[in-house]
Amino acid sequence: MRKIRLIYNPASGDTSFKQKLDYVLEVFQLQGLQVVPHRSLDNEDIRHVVRQMRNETYEGLAVAGGDGTIHEVINAMAEEQLQVPLGVIPAGTANDFAAHINMPREIEKIGALIAEGHYRAVDLGKANNRYFVNVASAGLLTDVSHTVDINFKNVLGKLAYYLKGVEQLPNFRSIPFRIESNEVNAEEELFLFLVLNGSCAGGFSRIVPAYIDDGLLDVVAIRKCSITHLITLMLKILRGEHLQDRRVLYFQTKEVLFSSYTPLTSDLDGEKGPQLPLHVRVCPGNLKIFCNQQN
Repeated sequence: MRKIRLIYNPASGDTSFKQKLDYVLEVFQLQGLQVVPHRSLDNEDIRHVVRQMRNETYEGLAVAGGDGTIHEVINAMAEEQLQVPLGVIPAGTANDFAAHINMPREIEKIGALIAEGHYRAVDLGKANNRYFVNVASAGLLTDVSHTVDINFKNVLGKLAYYLKGVEQLPNFRSIPFRIESNEVNAEEELFLFLVLNGSCAGGFSRIVPAYIDDGLLDVVAIRKCSITHLITLMLKILRGEHLQDRRVLYFQTKEVLFSSYTPLTSDLDGEKGPQLPLHVRVCPGNLKIFCNQQN
């Protein structure tokens, strides 16, 4: 029977995954997989588990949690040079990365997918000395995911993010940024920027037409505008019609540097990232992901 390590975050999403654990083990076992579960305690604990896996025989690592949990796991895997495929069980609030790779939500389908053993090599992003799988960002609204009270988020789900964003609207101020890349070299007054490896962020599903294995990052930035125009732009984002708007800067790149005289901390996959300046680059094919062959 093939062994799979499972790391699960008991606090992710609505916290219900821990009640489903026995059923998850049964489903995977019926697929011919021996699952060795681990309840994550903190980030250092995740690194310790991944480090131990180097000395044991596992055919894959499954992670049940949200984007933040996946973020910590992929950084631990990169740090420890662990090359096994990763299976994502979407158990968080937004699950942006899982949405981008069309990961099913049903445990039976996830178990079957991992049991089939199909995986693909996908890109990672690297911002200064930290990896990210989905998005690196900075500016207004980008800290919403780690400023929302966890109990509030567990009760309201993605709605908690939107309510927190609305709360910040009266404080909107543009920030002067310096952007340096082969494609764009400019100074811009921006509300925020996103450097995306996938197509989803903050629960918005069609921000860019990104491919996770094309060796490129997609950069989207919202230029300074009135609150009225900003609300109109948000509606365009919901419909996937924003990239042609003059208030949006969009380009693809392999490497970009964002700097600002305003002290700013970045956000990586919903977790606090390094302070700016932020040097972001793509790391092609650095992660193996269990997924459907057609994804």
